[in-house]
Amino acid sequence: MWRENSTSGSERMMTYTADTDKEKQPTHTDVDENKKTIIIYSPDLNFCFSLSMVFQDRYNVITTTNMGMLEKFVSIYSADLVIVDAVPTENLIGRIGGLKALKQDLPIIILYVYTPKDVALDRAIRAHVDSVFYKPFEISAVSKRIDELLSV
Repeated sequence: MWRENSTSGSERMMTYTADTDKEKQPTHTDVDENKKTIIIYSPDLNFCFSLSMVFQDRYNVITTTNMGMLEKFVSIYSADLVIVDAVPTENLIGRIGGLKALKQDLPIIILYVYTPKDVALDRAIRAHVDSVFYKPFEISAVSKRIDELLSV
């Protein structure tokens, strides 16, 4: 992190200090305890933003474009549901298994563009998630499914 150091006269000096893990931990969150929390992953920042705008009035919405942060966010924010925008792969199935290991009853929705070559992976991913929506999808259908999964 770059920090400005004051020096004598009109000179200014910038120094770089490495953040420690303690500094990286969230110390304050704007999470409404009365709302359930949804974590959204997509490599597309605009897609994350669009989905967050749709759901932010009813849920706490945390977004990331970094797949590696999903498990950490599920733990930190006590996620109630995860939405993953990614093509099914063996790696993705492993990551979903890691999320389920953290919180066994965590509902997971996956969104992706279906292609006929993904038939085997589509079957495999369905065994690990609660819902699959193919792009393009109706946001009202996704919203209804989220409401169903979180009404427990």
